[in-house]
Amino acid sequence: MPSLLSRLTFSTAVLLASVLVHLGLFGVIVLADRRTPLQSETRPIDVELVKQDEVPEPLEPPKVEPPKPAPPEPEPPKAELPEPELPKAEMPKPAEQQSAAAPPLPPPPAPMPSGQVSRPQELEAKSARAEPQAPPDKPDRVEKPAGISGGPPSESKSKLTPEEIAALRAQVQKCWKLPVGMPGVLGLELIIRVSFGPKGQLAGEPVILKAPASERGPLLAGISLNALKDCAPYRMPAAKYKDWKVLDLRFLATGMTGLGVAPKVPAAPQAKR
Repeated sequence: MPSLLSRLTFSTAVLLASVLVHLGLFGVIVLADRRTPLQSETRPIDVELVKQDEVPEPLEPPKVEPPKPAPPEPEPPKAELPEPELPKAEMPKPAEQQSAAAPPLPPPPAPMPSGQVSRPQELEAKSARAEPQAPPDKPDRVEKPAGISGGPPSESKSKLTPEEIAALRAQVQKCWKLPVGMPGVLGLELIIRVSFGPKGQLAGEPVILKAPASERGPLLAGISLNALKDCAPYRMPAAKYKDWKVLDLRFLATGMTGLGVAPKVPAAPQAKR
C-alpha cells in the first residue's frame, strides 16, 4: 500500500507540474499579443481627376476613296472603204450619119426568054431523074436467142427423160447457195438459156431469157448463174448430145425446177415496098 500511494503521489505531482508549465506559456503568448498589435501597412494611391471637357475626341477613320474606273480604251479608227466608182453608162453614139453606106445590091439577072431553061438547071433535073430512088430502110429485126448451132433451143425437140432432167437438176442443186430466209425472192421465176459442149462443159455465157420485174430479180439471177458455172462440167448422156446441147432451164427461189419455155419474141413487121 505505501508503494502504491507513493507512485500516485509522484504521478500527480508530475501532471500538475506539466499543467502549470503549459498555462504559463499560454499566458506569456497572450500578453505578448496585447502589447504589440499587428499594424497593416497602407500605401497612398494617386488618383487623377479628368474634366469632362478634356475628353479627347474619337479619331475618325480615314476615308477610303473608291478606285477611279479606268478610262475606256479609244476605239480604233474605222477604215473607210473607198466607194467603188460605178462605170458611167455611155449612151450609144448614133451611127456616123451613114458614112459607110451599104454596098449597092447587084442588079437582078436578066430574065431568060420563055421556053428556054438554063443549062445547069436542065442538067440537075436530068440527074435527078436518072438516079433511082433507094428503097426505104428496113427496120432492124429482133434477133431471137438461138442455140450454139444457130437453130432453135433443144428443149423444143428434146428427148430427155424425166430421170435425165432430174439428174441435171441434182447436179445444179449442189452449188445452189441461196441465203436462208432471204425475203423478196419467193414467187420469182427465171429462165436461163445454157449452151453445153460435148463433154458437159459450158460452151458459152448463159443468157437470161426471162427475169422477174422485181428489185430482188438480180439477186436470184446472180445466184442461178453462179450455180451453173460452179457445178460445170455436167454428166449428161453423150448419145443424146443434140437433145441437151442448148437447154432453157427454169429457176425459182428453191433452185432449178426443170426445163422452161422461153417467152416468144414477136417478129418485127417488114416494111412494104
